[in-house]
Amino acid sequence: MIEIQELQIEHYCGRAKNALQNHLIHKLLYPKVYFDADWDGGKLDVLAIDRAGSGDVHGVRLVLWEPGHTDDHGYSAYLEKVVAAAVTEFVGFRGHFRYIAVICTVPDKQQWIPSKGLKNQCLAPDGVGRLGMLYVDVSEEDADVKVLLKAERFRSSKEIVELSDRFVAEHTANWEYREEL
Repeated sequence: MIEIQELQIEHYCGRAKNALQNHLIHKLLYPKVYFDADWDGGKLDVLAIDRAGSGDVHGVRLVLWEPGHTDDHGYSAYLEKVVAAAVTEFVGFRGHFRYIAVICTVPDKQQWIPSKGLKNQCLAPDGVGRLGMLYVDVSEEDADVKVLLKAERFRSSKEIVELSDRFVAEHTANWEYREEL
């Protein structure tokens, strides 16, 4: 039973990664997209580096919404706590754009809306940058990504630029734009 459940979770996460990849491909000009990337000593579920001259780094962490899990205040409060913990953990990510993607696996589930307090937690302490939140519904035939909170660009640094150049040189992308010859 556990093996089947773990396999289902792996499939849900894989479908979410593909949907997020498509979302980023349409958002960026010439992205290179990587799954399960080791970035700067941390793990990212999806990493996209735009090679259109900017080299902007987009990092995504997945949060699986398991609607069966609740606390005394219900599923929404439970999910809020789980996402808040993911946001806190993601603060140290060195990249230009940061996203938490909530994966919904249950059909006809009311879309979760983050609280005002959680949205405020997504703001950079210095005011430059905001972590984005995405909602990925993998319960239907076509996985769908909705923006719950638009990401805003965090400050850049020489270290981020060097990390992205080194990463692109050393890793094969899961997807990248290639010009026809």
